[in-house]
Amino acid sequence: MTTTLHLTGQVTLTDTTGTRLPATDLDTALATVATSKPGRTPTIRVTGHHPGLTIDPDTFTVTTDGHTTPAPDATDTPTYGLSYSDFTLTDPTGKPSPVQTTGLTRIGQATADYLNNPVTITSDLPGVNDLHFTPAPDTAHEPAPLSSTAEAFATRTRADRHRQAPAREGWRGALNEVFGLTLAPSADELHARELTATVQRGLPGHRTAVVVNIKGGASKTTATFLLAATLGRVRGGTVLAWDNNENSGNLADRARPAAHQHTALDLLDRIEDFTTPEHADKLSGFIRPQGDDRFHVLASQDHAGDREVIDAAAFRKMHSALRQFYSLAVIDTGNASTAPTWQAAVDVADEFVIAITNKEDAARRAFVTIDALRKTGHADKLANSIAVITQPSEASAERLAKVQELLADHVRAVIVVPFDPALDEGDEIHWDALHRDTRRAYLEATAALVEGLA
Repeated sequence: MTTTLHLTGQVTLTDTTGTRLPATDLDTALATVATSKPGRTPTIRVTGHHPGLTIDPDTFTVTTDGHTTPAPDATDTPTYGLSYSDFTLTDPTGKPSPVQTTGLTRIGQATADYLNNPVTITSDLPGVNDLHFTPAPDTAHEPAPLSSTAEAFATRTRADRHRQAPAREGWRGALNEVFGLTLAPSADELHARELTATVQRGLPGHRTAVVVNIKGGASKTTATFLLAATLGRVRGGTVLAWDNNENSGNLADRARPAAHQHTALDLLDRIEDFTTPEHADKLSGFIRPQGDDRFHVLASQDHAGDREVIDAAAFRKMHSALRQFYSLAVIDTGNASTAPTWQAAVDVADEFVIAITNKEDAARRAFVTIDALRKTGHADKLANSIAVITQPSEASAERLAKVQELLADHVRAVIVVPFDPALDEGDEIHWDALHRDTRRAYLEATAALVEGLA
């Protein structure tokens, strides 16, 4: 019995001028070609380099019903170009997994060896030849006898230390799940596991991270939310995201709403109830749980004004009380380094997060913020801190490189978060809507943060 895996991919169709036509799947592309030249037989040529695949022939005529046949004269200039990308391999159960063509031989051979039967990778993409694999003969040799039981024990423990759990992600993870294979994880998955282990590292008591940049709109609130969400999802435990804006912040706008509208100002009125742990159950009337993100939000007062309604002493009193209930706090701050509540927050911080959007004004004000921290005696704390740079939709690579270079003189780690349309509108943040690269960047940032808190 032969096991069949099916390869598909996204297609790009271009005309003779190089203009890209609106077709991302094969059926749409062939239908477009078939109806484009009435009275003529259009041709397509497969372009691009795909290591691991054999494409032969590469030039086809397209019939009026959208079928392809090899072109009788492949030297003629084709009517259209067809290229492939974003490949997906579907297993016999119908489960698709993203795949790189360079890995197809490894996948096919590993599957054939494990199942001990032939495997064929087929494709409907024009020109792509089937790949065939047969189980390799068993060439394993008996291991040489060990010289002593002590050596046997030492060898066993070394093997245990270096054994990796099988892959759970990507095509390796998919084949492990479907066929019961034990393919090793990719380098990317191993790195993600290392980051996860770092985020889960034990900490000696409560820790507070404070997110700063005196420029509004520099992604401070986004960073606060997503650092807390990553801590909650990956680490667990008790995590608080606290909006400590000196007037009116918008963390509550980015977060899941609660059944109440209470803010930090309301909590301050009752803070005496929370100076000892016995009233922990009443805290739910002031914080906003974030569901699967597994952290709580403490919103800032919901009205702006020309005076600070929570001063430094009040902030310190609240922080002293809340640290009894939360192992980690990520504190969002306002835009005035001279505000007493801002200064009180940086005083209690164990680590800073410099939040920057890759824009000229946000970058400039970030360095003004760094100067303010250094002038107020926080240079050592700053050196153990991190910076998170968020890319806008149109980002300057030159400015990004310069900002990274300058930040390296002041902080321990700099993490760049790619542009994500799911975060661009400034409304409620939904973890599942984030791009995979955004979640990975915040895993990197959170791991770097925890390294400084340990």
